Amino acid sequence: MNIGVIGFGKMGMLHAGIVNGLKGHKTVSISENSDFIGSSLKALMPHIKVYSDYVSMLDNEKLDAVFITTPVHMHVDMAIEAIRRKIPFFVEKPMALSASDSKRLVDELDKTPTLNMVGYMMRYISTFKKAKKIIASNALGDIITFNYSLYVSQLFKPGKGWRYDKTKSGGGLMMGPTSHVVDLMSWFFGPTHGVNASALGYYSKTTEDFIHAIFHMKSGVKGWLDSSWSVRGHRLVESRFEVHGSRGMLILTDDYVKVCMDEATDNLKAGWTSWTKPELHEEVELDIGGPQYTLEDVDFLEHVKRGEKIECDVYSAHEVQKIITAIYESAEEKGAFKVVNS
Repeated sequence: MNIGVIGFGKMGMLHAGIVNGLKGHKTVSISENSDFIGSSLKALMPHIKVYSDYVSMLDNEKLDAVFITTPVHMHVDMAIEAIRRKIPFFVEKPMALSASDSKRLVDELDKTPTLNMVGYMMRYISTFKKAKKIIASNALGDIITFNYSLYVSQLFKPGKGWRYDKTKSGGGLMMGPTSHVVDLMSWFFGPTHGVNASALGYYSKTTEDFIHAIFHMKSGVKGWLDSSWSVRGHRLVESRFEVHGSRGMLILTDDYVKVCMDEATDNLKAGWTSWTKPELHEEVELDIGGPQYTLEDVDFLEHVKRGEKIECDVYSAHEVQKIITAIYESAEEKGAFKVVNS
């Protein structure tokens, strides 16, 4: 498969590298509007066609798929151009600046169905996949409540770059690492009815550095999320997820899954059972940044080959955007309950 990449920052380099390492796939063209990066690419990789204008790349290259890895405010317009040419596309998360922005993409897909995927890669982490299977099996019984914390020591002074510019990123912490958590809540528990939220920006003047949200799921389950990128003692992103059910509980981190059951089931013993990340490891052709990225890209490319719809697509990501919009609206109104618009 011949693949194009729009935007050659960190994520563009990651996906291009993975594609080139997969048998039967190659990155044939890159669009990058930075003259410095573009000229460097031409000098170092003369076999790859480099464009300064992504529309020209889409028009002139025979692409089987394209990866969109630019700042968030560019995502929707670029994806729409891919749709109009019926080129399957992968767009990094978060998909859009807001729910109204992502709705433009949904409307375009309704008119011209095109295979697509959104990069919520935490679904491909082995421990999270294991937790999903356990929750979906109903082994825990009725889900009573859940909580999720995500912390990282990232920001202790005003941030620089597009990720800290609301006009380009759509927000702060919520649109960054915490958008993954919102996607996971939907994946684990289904649609969200509404939210209550509070947010605090200390180092960031126009966006949030701390956020707390209560989720009211359509199933009737309630749970909460607490997140910050301004907490000391967390060199890497650290997350912890607890699910409490009528027959047991589950604890999930990046490194392990633990389940405590009141009674034995067909697949789980009474008491504690645990699985570590190495025990759940899945072999991949190459590992650049973590096997989850390779698994994600392989899943996308295989679905494109087969012409099959992908689970983590624009429609599911639009639901995430609607939840995030409701969280921001609730926080602006001092925690008022906000229904997630249908």
